[in-house]
Amino acid sequence: MDMEFHSNLKDATRAIKNNLPDPKLVFQNPGVGSNVFDVIEKFFSNTQAPVCGSILFILLKRYPDEADVSGLVSLIRSHHAIVHVITSAYPAGGYYPKAMYSVASKTNGMGPFEPDSQFWEMIGRLPVFDNPYPVYSRSIQVTGSGTMSLPALYLPKPDQYWICVTYQDHLPIDSLKSINLRWTNPSDSGYFEVDTNVVDGSEDTETYASEWNDFGASNYNMTLDYDYLGTDVQNLQIRIYSKTPLNNWLPYID
Repeated sequence: MDMEFHSNLKDATRAIKNNLPDPKLVFQNPGVGSNVFDVIEKFFSNTQAPVCGSILFILLKRYPDEADVSGLVSLIRSHHAIVHVITSAYPAGGYYPKAMYSVASKTNGMGPFEPDSQFWEMIGRLPVFDNPYPVYSRSIQVTGSGTMSLPALYLPKPDQYWICVTYQDHLPIDSLKSINLRWTNPSDSGYFEVDTNVVDGSEDTETYASEWNDFGASNYNMTLDYDYLGTDVQNLQIRIYSKTPLNNWLPYID
């Protein structure tokens, strides 16, 4: 497994284009899982490029064969890194579809499940390039319907921030009716809503929603209204990202 490092976007883009996946080399056995754990570990052990504060962006077609992510998460956290992963809804193999979602959840990242046809569009919407710095991060579980109070949001400067939510950790969208993330303080309020009018249940349906919002420099009380069919536990990622970093590293949340 060779790993290349480049110091500019032009060289990195050229390297990717010259090493695109070759369908002739695909594993025919669907029981063969992804080696993504090994790739991440090799990245952090390299001696060619600095890795502290890295943002890892992974496109995952084959699921891992490992379910225990504790060691991998500890390694990523020890380098103050973030993992974002887009996981294919149509895997080529592997057994644990939620393993990398869990890694993203525990490293302040996002982990949408998407049809392959949506990957190209999703790349530009994840907080990787223009707004990479997390200022608010919660990974929560809900079931049925209700309202949940979330920890307060503190923003040190007035600015436009990028709100991101994954509202299921699997496809298809089989239980979502609506979620509504609300924020308020004495001088400002707003909300970010996803409902079945937006999520239409087609094969191109995604598990991720995002948008810009203007916030002031203030504390905000945060609340989540949720409504899902049935009693299955739903795993959500709720994030807000900034164009500029905080003075202190945002803590990781289990």
